[in-house]
Amino acid sequence: MHSTSNQDYRNDDDCDNGNHAVATNEETTIPDSIACPQQVTDICFHTTKPAIIVGDILGKVTLYSYDDEGKVHELRTHEHHKKTIRCVRVTADGQTMFTAGKDKSWCKVDLESGALLHEQSKAHEGAIYSAEVIDSNVMLTGDEDGVIKMWDMRRLPGPVMELKENDDYISDMVCHDDRKHLLVSSGDGTLSCVNIKNRKLELQSELFDSDFLSLAIMKNASKVVCGDGDGTLQIFNWGEWGNVSDRYPGHSGSIDSMLPLSEDVICTGCEDGKLRLVHILPNSIESIIGSHGDFPIQSLTLSHDGALIASASHDEHVKFWKTPDVDKVTVGSHSKRKGKKVGKHEKLKERKAFFNDL
Repeated sequence: MHSTSNQDYRNDDDCDNGNHAVATNEETTIPDSIACPQQVTDICFHTTKPAIIVGDILGKVTLYSYDDEGKVHELRTHEHHKKTIRCVRVTADGQTMFTAGKDKSWCKVDLESGALLHEQSKAHEGAIYSAEVIDSNVMLTGDEDGVIKMWDMRRLPGPVMELKENDDYISDMVCHDDRKHLLVSSGDGTLSCVNIKNRKLELQSELFDSDFLSLAIMKNASKVVCGDGDGTLQIFNWGEWGNVSDRYPGHSGSIDSMLPLSEDVICTGCEDGKLRLVHILPNSIESIIGSHGDFPIQSLTLSHDGALIASASHDEHVKFWKTPDVDKVTVGSHSKRKGKKVGKHEKLKERKAFFNDL
């Protein structure tokens, strides 16, 4: 069955403004949704080819391709991990895949041959929760205990950096284009900036009431957006990490994933199962561009040509959507809205325990 087109979700009542028309590339063919045998935990498009990589709850990583007619083909499966896949990442040149899992290990795989290039078992004392790839030689991992490690393939077997500056799980990591600064969000409600070159913490925000779950660097790296467990986008000025410069409530549940589409527009994946197109500063939820029903959006990824967004949820499906034409997004005149922090959702406190039970 083909994924539903974006048009079906544009006037959802949950939008701030239902009158915004978001243009898409009508020539793009939407691939069939992928019905997976197990719950999907992370996805990542191939960076140079029409292909997508899917990690599941049993530790399997599967590579799929899709053609011009929208047909999806399973290519191969890797079973290097013994427990849940937490992260799948592909290097910019498309030659290498890194995977990390709950089994505390990470693997480096050649995407052309499928050969396992390296397996780092017992990489952390706690289960790995997030990862960020700098290039084919350098990767960072964050675990459930708040530990961050940097790995250089040329200097294995140990990490070249280890930091313990957080009291809870490392939920997301995003590297600046300069490859010198790493932004880190944590379940303890903080945003941290790590100087990769100097291998030390540069600054950490004050402690917020809600978990920080997802990150995006916006506005030509002048702003950093954090999605939190209360459905609020917390916006920081670059370099001013102590406190937010703006906040934008509006999501009906935790913002579990974010995907920048331009310097001004992001796609958010929410606990309520909806993918939203959001304009940042001025702040406005422009439209609903997809849905997984009532299942939370676990992961978002953008295709190598920018034409497709893929999303994964607890419904055991990977769905594809046409990327909206962000250049034609018009922002509502009354869209900017601020609000005070609200109490943390109790179920967000059980987020880590949920994965552990699985």
